[in-house]
Amino acid sequence: KYSLFRFIDVFEAFAIYLLCFASNLIFIYVQTLNLEEVSYILESFIKSIIDYQIIINIFLTFIMIIFHYQFLERKKTEISCRILVGDTMVHIIIRYILHSLAILVFSFLLSLSLNFYLELKVTSNLYLVVIFIIYILISAGQVKRE
Repeated sequence: KYSLFRFIDVFEAFAIYLLCFASNLIFIYVQTLNLEEVSYILESFIKSIIDYQIIINIFLTFIMIIFHYQFLERKKTEISCRILVGDTMVHIIIRYILHSLAILVFSFLLSLSLNFYLELKVTSNLYLVVIFIIYILISAGQVKRE
């Protein structure tokens, strides 16, 4: 009721977070595979992609920055209307941060269960969580600007 997020916004953010976490898990899982058993061409292809793992992960996290920016641009009018009817900017920002973090935590827990299923290191996606928290806090400043 008080959230800026509608169902489609939650679904879109969840999908983007999950894409970032899943791609990171796939890179880590491929690194744990025994590549000597596959053909030389496939092995060299996989190794060339793994060399760019950090760049690909950073690019995918920028998609989340774009989502937060576009989301808040679409919600300018709604934020203004909420202020006109008596809501405070502090409450809007706090709810935005809490709802964004809830979506992030839910997608992280889902990726964590995938971590356990694939028997990978649990800490493999923690740096992404920290980056996303920073993005959320920065985008909360954009709410204040509106």
